[in-house]
This record gives sequence, C-alpha cells and structure tokens, in this order.
Amino acid sequence: MRTSHWIGAIILLTAGGVVHGMWTHRWSDKTAGESGVDLLAKVQQPVGEWAPGEFVPVSEKEIPKGTTVVCRQFTNEKNNKRVVVSLTSGVPGVVAAHTPDVCFLGSGYKLKAPPSKQTLPLAGLGNVSFYMADFEKTSATGTDVVRCRWAWTADGTWHAPDYPRLFFAKSQVNLPVLYKLYIVHPVGDDDSTKNDSYRIFAAELAGVLGRQLAP
Repeated sequence: MRTSHWIGAIILLTAGGVVHGMWTHRWSDKTAGESGVDLLAKVQQPVGEWAPGEFVPVSEKEIPKGTTVVCRQFTNEKNNKRVVVSLTSGVPGVVAAHTPDVCFLGSGYKLKAPPSKQTLPLAGLGNVSFYMADFEKTSATGTDVVRCRWAWTADGTWHAPDYPRLFFAKSQVNLPVLYKLYIVHPVGDDDSTKNDSYRIFAAELAGVLGRQLAP
C-alpha cells in the first residue's frame, strides 16, 4: 500500500471513531441517559378523558445502556380502558435502534403484519406521526393481542422516520438526548375507527409531552 493510501485510511478510521464517539457520547461527563427529562412525571392533569395513574416498574435488565426508561398507566373511566405508556430517553444511537417490532418478539409476541405509519392531527395546529403494529401472543389461557404506536422526538415534534438513526443524526450536536414514546393497549373490535379512544389519546399525549420539550 502506498504511503498516501495508508495515511488516507488512518484519517478515515480516526474520523469514523470521532463521529461514533460523538454519537454515543463516549466523552461526555454526563451521559444522555442521565440528562433526559422525565416527561411522564410532569403529567399531573388528565390527558383528555384519560387520567394519569401508577408508574410501572421496569427491570434494569430491560433498560439499554445509556438510556432511562419510564412506564406509566393511564385510565379512561368512561369506557373502562387502560393503556401503558413507555418513554425512553438517552443516547440517540441507542434510543433510535430499539423498536417494538424487534424487542416485542423477544418477549414471545409475534408480529401480525408489518408496521404501518399513522398520522394524527394535533389539537390546534400540526400533526403527529406514529409507527403502528399489532402483536399477538398465545398461551394456555388464550391469545393476547396488543397494539403499539411509537415515535421519536428530540425537540418536541414527534416523528416516525424511515431511518431514525440517520434522521436524528442531523440534530445530534445541538440536541444530544432523544426520546422514544411507546403507547401500548389491548386490541378490541372498535379500535380501528376515527372515534377510537386510543387513537385520540395518542395524539393528545404526544401534544402534552411535546410541549414540555418545545423551545
């Protein structure tokens, strides 16, 4: 190998290491996982018809390194429905990589169909985009079917990009903490209509959480 080629290879490797180090916060005194805001804890008032409830314990084994995970239940007393909300914050490269269509399969669920995208109107102006997929799990007591919506934000605007890691790499320097929202609930016969209470809740919650991060 010529000397010029060798020097060029070293430069490329060094540059790649620096970019990866910035992406994973290798040199940060305070990791992104520790500097995220607990957005769910700040929700004190009902979100539409849904009242915030108890926090759900999360095993440390289920929390990816460099992130913080918080889960909380919300209840709609009008129709006696419940939903579990999970919010992950931390290193963008890690938060963007783990998605339900991967991690749910490790818990025994099967993906019923490929994830689709859903765009919902926010109160006032704008929209919020979610990925959405149904998962089923069969046991001795029957078949459990759940629906999960998920999206990411770094600045209060929720997105469901095709390539999350590349999409949020643009804002990595100025916004080093990425948030990922999961909204999970059982699937019923009336959960695919425009009046679906889960659909309405997803849009309303995204608006409430997004306003906490908006400039």
